[in-house]
Amino acid sequence: MKRFQVLLCAAAAAVPLGRAASPAIQHVVIEPATAETPRSDTASMISLPGGRLMVVYHKYHRGKEAGRDHGLCTIWSKLSTDNGLSWRSPRRLVDVAEGDMNVQAPALLRTQSGNLFLAALRAHRGGNSSTMCLFVSRDDGATFTEQPPIWKRSKGQLLQGGASSLLELTGGRLLVPFHGGTGNQWRQKNSAGCFYSDDSGRTWQRSSMIELPKRGAMEGSVVELADGSLLMSLRTQLGGPHFSRSHDRGKTWSKAVFSGLEGGESGTCLRRLPGSDRLVLFWNNSRFEPKHHHFGERTPLSAAVSDDHGKTWRKLGNIGAEPNAEYTNLDCHFTGTGDAILTYMYAEPAWNRKAIHLKAALIPNAWFVQPAD
Repeated sequence: MKRFQVLLCAAAAAVPLGRAASPAIQHVVIEPATAETPRSDTASMISLPGGRLMVVYHKYHRGKEAGRDHGLCTIWSKLSTDNGLSWRSPRRLVDVAEGDMNVQAPALLRTQSGNLFLAALRAHRGGNSSTMCLFVSRDDGATFTEQPPIWKRSKGQLLQGGASSLLELTGGRLLVPFHGGTGNQWRQKNSAGCFYSDDSGRTWQRSSMIELPKRGAMEGSVVELADGSLLMSLRTQLGGPHFSRSHDRGKTWSKAVFSGLEGGESGTCLRRLPGSDRLVLFWNNSRFEPKHHHFGERTPLSAAVSDDHGKTWRKLGNIGAEPNAEYTNLDCHFTGTGDAILTYMYAEPAWNRKAIHLKAALIPNAWFVQPAD
């Protein structure tokens, strides 16, 4: 197995004459794969007082289905006091309950009121039902109290997949992107939408749904634009990420359109750069291969930017590009300095489910303002 260490890498191997080198990106391991815990991924992160960072993620445990999507996993957290370079103090936050297949896809949110929310999905045995749990902390994550669920015992498996997300819009509306359908998780046709709450998470309503061909619309990642409208990026089997828009704060969504960015079937992460109208999309800029089991490889891990509210996109560069690796299940947290911490699951060789590491790319804010390719 490859020995892991902090790696410094540039966004490109060679720098054209007259163009400055890209700011360095550091890759670190948050949770390594072991025989006891062969897979960790789908992370979410927030900043805590005193310059600390908190990450939550699901961790799979040894067993018959260890490392596979339907294996046993639970929700854990770690802390960093050095801006994400190292991670300590592992703690299990959410365990499986009776009737669960696993508990997965945690998402953290610090609200304008100062409360800290944690959402986590209980996938029930059989793969055809789920419950989205909600917890609140009023002591910066030291303790969490369970609230009424966002949804309970769904008909069909409702998911967030590898793009867990809980966000607060201007005005206080809470939004939870999701996808799913009727039937079993691995065979259902998926539609995407959102649950939203206007009473601080006490009650939730369901939006209109986004439909796409083949396996459907999956793993939505949502950003609020400067004019208050919303943009959602979607995992698809149609040649790359698609986008849908909402002009009523997530209640209804437009027909999804192709982003123009090539890729296979893998998750995306959409963000607005702090203090800017510039959008950034993280995705796998791989060759679209219709005969591939996921319509393409999940390398490289790339970033594109938009300066016109998501209408057009330019590739900025690659964050990770090992040819036989897999980078997916993305989330991005911006620190107070505007630097980004992009979490991802890492497998090498790709599609290996016996050793998946949770890693992070520490990206300086200057990397996002360099000229795009």
